[in-house]
Amino acid sequence: MGKLPSMSPLLQLVCAVLAILQAALASDRQTALTISGGGIIYNPDAPTFALPRDALDSHDIPFSNHSSSKPFGSYLQQTLDFSRFAGLFKAINATVGTLQSRGEAHITVVTPPEYDRVLKPAGVTIEEIQDIARQCGLQSARLQPVCVGRFSGSLPHPASEADNGTFLLYSLVVADVFGDLAGIRQEVFKLYRKKGGEGALFQPEGFWPHVTLGFDRRDLFIEDGIYKGSNYCYAPIHTAK
Repeated sequence: MGKLPSMSPLLQLVCAVLAILQAALASDRQTALTISGGGIIYNPDAPTFALPRDALDSHDIPFSNHSSSKPFGSYLQQTLDFSRFAGLFKAINATVGTLQSRGEAHITVVTPPEYDRVLKPAGVTIEEIQDIARQCGLQSARLQPVCVGRFSGSLPHPASEADNGTFLLYSLVVADVFGDLAGIRQEVFKLYRKKGGEGALFQPEGFWPHVTLGFDRRDLFIEDGIYKGSNYCYAPIHTAK
């Protein structure tokens, strides 16, 4: 496939305007949460964990291409520096002792099931999605940590006998406070609809940014019935140098 043409300055402007609008909405949501006392429920016995202040800053990290002909091999991610999360993983695992780490860190922006099951059948290519992400500055997305999330329990609807029993999973829940990632998903949605995609099948706001830190058996996803927003919060996080 030939190289896709560069996206127009108009799209770059649209990305910037979307980010401003998303930031305004995020500010309103943050104010509402403050008035309601924060809106986050932590486990009463959970410790407070620390994270380097620059852990979510990825502007100097190269864009990662994830394109594959294999099922669920294509997706879009913001790539992060794992070394900035290693201390957090170590601190969490010190309280558990059974966690595995992938040894890398990222935030998935368009998931493999979204691409394979919805976007690709409508004719949206992963190259087009990546082009949108680059033009909208994916690696410069501005994010803030929210909490350490944890799932500890059995899946509500195990897909097979292999999924019976309990699972343990930890993630860093992240806030897309300026709407940078949401803006990219909105642009992907516009392209999807332009190509005739059914709007009800892709929800650009249906997005819970997080960084998977460690798990005992495997990572868990929405398809498993696990949602990783503020509902997932287990312990507070504070940033330090």
